[in-house]
Amino acid sequence: MEKKKITVKHYLNLRAKEKTFQREKFFPLYIQIIVNGKKAQIKSRIHEFLKIYRSDIERITQNNAEFYRLILDGYFSDKLLDNIEKRKLFPLYQLLQDEIAVLKRIIASMRPFDNPKFTLYNFGAEYQVHTTEITRIFDNYIKENFRNELQAIFLRTIDQDENRELFKIVNFYINYLNWENSFSPLYQSIMEIIPEEMHIIENQLTKELFISIKAYLTYLSKVNIVNRLFERRQEGHITTLSYLDWQTDIKDFVHNEFKKAVGEQKALEYLISLDAILQKAIKTVSVEAKTE
Repeated sequence: MEKKKITVKHYLNLRAKEKTFQREKFFPLYIQIIVNGKKAQIKSRIHEFLKIYRSDIERITQNNAEFYRLILDGYFSDKLLDNIEKRKLFPLYQLLQDEIAVLKRIIASMRPFDNPKFTLYNFGAEYQVHTTEITRIFDNYIKENFRNELQAIFLRTIDQDENRELFKIVNFYINYLNWENSFSPLYQSIMEIIPEEMHIIENQLTKELFISIKAYLTYLSKVNIVNRLFERRQEGHITTLSYLDWQTDIKDFVHNEFKKAVGEQKALEYLISLDAILQKAIKTVSVEAKTE
């Protein structure tokens, strides 16, 4: 009887075009996955998680810009991988181990040993979907919809004398706010500076958007994201609060925190709102990933 085992390991893609640094050949880092006789090869994504470890990578590369860029582009050599393994170089060793653990969690969530439809086909897309940053999804989705609804109010009230005040407020928001900022600090700054005007706007928003805004702000205030990211960084782990985290850990935790803050009925309403945002966004990410 075949042993139920999930094998995940990193390797250098020697078929790819090499890059040379100090007479050493560097290749893209890939991952081989074997489950139930099924195999897949996908590109490693640890280089995408290295931004917050910049000083550590500069230390490893001794501030050599070319060497630094190779690692941030996802290129490694046999010698470097061996050095990472032997010396357990922080944070590369920890990130490599974490990437393996994350992939195994994703595969386990797909029930490979009792799901007859299980497949590793296009697994790179599954990896991208499950490691998508959820806080950014919430923020971008809500900001886009908030801006769209402001635009709709603007067009609706442009010639309405009885709504001149509302028109002026919306016009100011659309043309004078810095929409490059994240939604959360943008919204909270407005509430602190001109709260009465924001309340007027809130009364004009659709119920769906209004609930999602309140749910998102409650999520940020109750979930200790900063500490969690700090703890992960200290351990050299992937700091992204991902869709995988939402499915396996965060969702239930958030629900309990919501209940403490706003009661059971409102907590469920908030949770459904955030989950719906993720489902819409994840479907988009999945389609984009599969067409790349």
